[in-house]
Amino acid sequence: MSYSEMHEYSNPAVVLGGDVTGLGAARSLGRVGVTVYYFDEEAAIARYSRYCKKYFLLPRISRHKNELREALLKLQHHSNDGPVIFPASDSYALVVSDLIDELKGCHVPIARREITEVLIDKRRFYKSLIKGNVPHPTTHFPQDLEDVKAISRTISYPALVRPSSSQLFATLFHKKGFVANSREELLRDFALLSKTGVDGLIQEIVKGPPTNHIFLDGYLDKESKPKALFVRRRLRMWPLLLGNSSLCISICASEVYSLKEMLFKYLRSIGWHGIFSAEFKMDQMNGLFKLLEINARTSAWFNTLSAKCGLNLMFLAYLDAVGKNVPYSEEYEAGTRWVCLRDDLRSSILMLKDGDLSIQGWVSSLQGKVDHLYYAKDDLRPLVMSLAHMVSGKPIGNPLRRIRSTG
Repeated sequence: MSYSEMHEYSNPAVVLGGDVTGLGAARSLGRVGVTVYYFDEEAAIARYSRYCKKYFLLPRISRHKNELREALLKLQHHSNDGPVIFPASDSYALVVSDLIDELKGCHVPIARREITEVLIDKRRFYKSLIKGNVPHPTTHFPQDLEDVKAISRTISYPALVRPSSSQLFATLFHKKGFVANSREELLRDFALLSKTGVDGLIQEIVKGPPTNHIFLDGYLDKESKPKALFVRRRLRMWPLLLGNSSLCISICASEVYSLKEMLFKYLRSIGWHGIFSAEFKMDQMNGLFKLLEINARTSAWFNTLSAKCGLNLMFLAYLDAVGKNVPYSEEYEAGTRWVCLRDDLRSSILMLKDGDLSIQGWVSSLQGKVDHLYYAKDDLRPLVMSLAHMVSGKPIGNPLRRIRSTG
């Protein structure tokens, strides 16, 4: 849908947290005429978007469901129609999934807490994959340090030490996990985890380049029936190990038919409802695709890239939530790229030094139709303000103790 074809929709959308993820969600919904409000605990780049009508800063709402409930019900009281709630971080997804029965009049396209936790709690997630016979990295579940010592003698290195709670771990250590290159490092990493109270797992590192990563993004309705599927391939990532995509490209869903069927079967088995973003990686040792994780929320890549390709996943989730008929679709344009230029430059420089990328290859990889994390010709202020904050050295996020709005 072009911007000139926008319609006005009476149900506002509320995006909870996520920073740049929230920015992409606001753009995807705002461009088709949905009024977007942004809630978070600290200032974020999304507040500068022309598609964010108002932003609200409320301390502790990601940890205290009563405060979030009261804020959402207050917003609903002032709206003609019930808002549609979209969590953009794991913490908000958990809180919102716990409020489904209490948010009367709001539309909450997410599964209940006990189901949402299966995807977010990595210990529960990998155990559910074992039960469902879904290929995944070999995973060990130590209960204490003695278990770690026993496991350390049987595994190959390097090995991944990953947390059960990714968001808490990232807050503490600013990374996805620890890479242990020896038994000594493994014991050291778990000793550090035990001091912080973070529950950890031991997992094999699936071998292969960034291009072996395939992402299946989509939406399932309340009956766990698929409504949309969008597929992308990672081209580069930052950091080079255990990082996020810095450059990815849309590919045809027909290329991953077996992965699609496996994923839908698994999501139906746990009763999932809502947005999902599943990451698979092909093991270069045996050619087997292994499921690494599933995000129970929207993500930076999920939002604007799918919309730019002609399949606006956020909008389809919104329409289904408010009761509109949404037929299943996996029709979109393949070959469109998404890039975070800052991180991709970091990745590319190291790959050039290591001989894994040529100048010609780098130039050609950024040609064609490209969607950017910050830049959008119809919404320039977030890019300008992110550059201003970068030059000044001042962070965008700044915890406040009272509600503010802009629009």
